[in-house]
Amino acid sequence: MKADLHTHSTVSDGSDAIEALILAAKRRGLEAVAITDHDTLSHARQILPDPGIRVICGIEISASY
Repeated sequence: MKADLHTHSTVSDGSDAIEALILAAKRRGLEAVAITDHDTLSHARQILPDPGIRVICGIEISASY
């Protein structure tokens, strides 16, 4: 499976909106894309019901020690 498992949208520090990320993944011939914005899953509400590609909602958690 061809996939990009680490992307960020404008919901956190990315430069592309959700729809643009999904469209770019489809254009590159990917079968799946994971949207892993920082410290939020709010991007999940912006994914259309049938985006034409598998979209995985993830989260990158900020941590310090």
